[in-house]
Amino acid sequence: MTRTLPSPIDPEGISIPAQRVACQKKAEQLGLTVIDECVEPGKSGTTMANRISFQPMLERVRHLKDIDYIIVHKLSRLSRNRYDDAVVMADLRKRGVTLISASESIDETPVGQLMHGILAAFNEYRSREDGADITYKMGEKAKKGGTVSRAPLGYTNSIDRFEGREIRAVEIDEARAPLVKLAFELYATGDYTLADLADELGDRGLFSRPTARRPSQAVSVSKIAQMFRNRYYLGYVTYKGQEYDGRHEAIVDDETFAQVQTFAAPACRSTAWSRTGGLTAKSIASISPPVLGST
Repeated sequence: MTRTLPSPIDPEGISIPAQRVACQKKAEQLGLTVIDECVEPGKSGTTMANRISFQPMLERVRHLKDIDYIIVHKLSRLSRNRYDDAVVMADLRKRGVTLISASESIDETPVGQLMHGILAAFNEYRSREDGADITYKMGEKAKKGGTVSRAPLGYTNSIDRFEGREIRAVEIDEARAPLVKLAFELYATGDYTLADLADELGDRGLFSRPTARRPSQAVSVSKIAQMFRNRYYLGYVTYKGQEYDGRHEAIVDDETFAQVQTFAAPACRSTAWSRTGGLTAKSIASISPPVLGST
């Protein structure tokens, strides 16, 4: 009985459908039957810890023992550092599972294993080189005042297209920015605790921006505390510990922001204590223990 499982295939370089077709063709050429597939769109292959779909596949290999082959489009789809590659390959060999690349010659022959080692080293180099290049470009963007991450509450990320080019920018969120500004102003009076302010803002309609994974929800006390420490609202961007003048519009003035800091710091220390040192014996007691087929 022979079984096969096409491995993680992601959108980097070649689309998921194209990678799926290549893996399926390889399985057909070898007379194997696809019994399941592991798909991780948009996930980084730099470390195995980030592979939320790949990990269950390895667990299946270890415990169900119903897989004889794993097919990947390229070795780089499996891992991008030599340590993870060596660990996974040792685990697969121990359990009698053969790794097959749909586009590379990495069989069990001496030449195939040499090619595997060369490709693993090259994939790690390319991953590190790409990471360094991205870090450099993000640093240059920050120096010019650009926002290098998702804009915080009160702003929105926008994409404009001009002469075929994609231009990313940050704009004021007309619905939330006034409430963010109000949050700073109210807290600067010293009349509100963070909890009181969270309730007030919720009553006035301040909610987080919805995402594909998380619906819009009330802004928590911890998020408000983070917001009060974020100098982005003054018109600055920070990257790798360096602060630069941002191209985005400030929501809060310097005086209000400084006044908020005098109240925010003690509140944050109090919140930290209550979460770590404020457990009673009773509360401590209450939180104690407890693609696949065959031929």
